[in-house]
Amino acid sequence: MQQSSFGLRLLGVVACVALAPLPAFAEFPEEPVTITVGFGPGGGVDTITRAAADALSQSLGQPIVVENQPGAGGALALTALKAKPADGYNLAAAISTTVSFDPHTTSLAYTIDDFDFIGAFGVFPEALVALPSRGWKSFADVVEEAKTAPDGLTYASTTSLDRVVMASVADKEGITIKPVPTKGGAEAVAQTLGGHVDFAYSSGTYYPQAKAGELMVLAGLGTDPVPGFEDAPTLTSLGYPISSVNMVIFAAPAGLPDDVKAKLVAAFDAAAKSPAVLEILKKRNMGSFTITGDAFSELIHKQSDQFGAAVKK
Repeated sequence: MQQSSFGLRLLGVVACVALAPLPAFAEFPEEPVTITVGFGPGGGVDTITRAAADALSQSLGQPIVVENQPGAGGALALTALKAKPADGYNLAAAISTTVSFDPHTTSLAYTIDDFDFIGAFGVFPEALVALPSRGWKSFADVVEEAKTAPDGLTYASTTSLDRVVMASVADKEGITIKPVPTKGGAEAVAQTLGGHVDFAYSSGTYYPQAKAGELMVLAGLGTDPVPGFEDAPTLTSLGYPISSVNMVIFAAPAGLPDDVKAKLVAAFDAAAKSPAVLEILKKRNMGSFTITGDAFSELIHKQSDQFGAAVKK
């Protein structure tokens, strides 16, 4: 009798537990999302990130906190990001070459596989430019002159990336193109305008002079033509096996839950269409190119693979 009574009480407890409402699991995000910009305030990456913040906040329903951690071309912010939880609350903004190129040429604490890639806005209008007075009508003219010049040609270089790209071009054509190191885009343009080099690589500083007709765009480095100079070819359209699609990117630590990543990608999809982002991209001559999610991940891994192959040559 006592056992029967105990059994009934036990069944009653089980029934109560079964009928009790299950605790609600909160959906991401429950708190503000932080984006750490790998460059200083006021630059292109910072400006684009802050322009996107309002649209991201509206989509996610939480504030977006933008912080700056400049250093090593964005590598400091990405190194710090790698150590953070993969919960969606911590993102970093950098440029794509910080993960697609730099790990192949510099000893860094991360690789491309340490991140999930959420979205990218704009493409820096990287190009090879020269004085119109050189009389070149196409990049083929540059190649022909390099073939006949006893010491080859010189160009103003600003990064190790452009040196890898130009080495690939020179190797394919069997020509000599010597980089002349400069401290940045402004000096590279000045060297070209002053006739101190045959041509220059520039990630965008050349744009005002090219629009004014003081410089000509020989070829773009991206897979699409440079906005505003669509008649100029790209290196890939000329048959060279290398390109540089350098974007403002947003990444998270690798291993995001699928539902969290999906929400972030959807928010960046919406931000990509926001007037504030499109206006900033236009002002910085970066076109209206945006890409998110799996397509973005595929593109940046493809870029990494080609840079890795080029560096090994």
